[in-house]
Amino acid sequence: MVLTIILALMAGFWSTNGIPHYLTGILGQEAPTPFGKSSVVNLFEGYAAFLIGGVFWYLTWLQQGNPVLVFISAAIGALAVDLFHAHYWRAGIGAAFRREKA
Repeated sequence: MVLTIILALMAGFWSTNGIPHYLTGILGQEAPTPFGKSSVVNLFEGYAAFLIGGVFWYLTWLQQGNPVLVFISAAIGALAVDLFHAHYWRAGIGAAFRREKA
């Protein structure tokens, strides 16, 4: 059961983490990432996050755990990365990046 919780947390985290990077890349905007800040890098990073999230979803499915527990764990993982991105873009490196562009 603990493995199912961890896998679902990671599935929610990675699946949700791909959204802002993929959208930034597909819209042709630059945003800082550990690998660079171009739109192409963001696109690939978002796509990779979706693939990693998919692998974690598959591994979670193989565990055949309680669906409610899986949903709650995935939602917590998604919320964690959402809170990180909200703080990061508001006060972190994202804010410094926006000042550079202005």
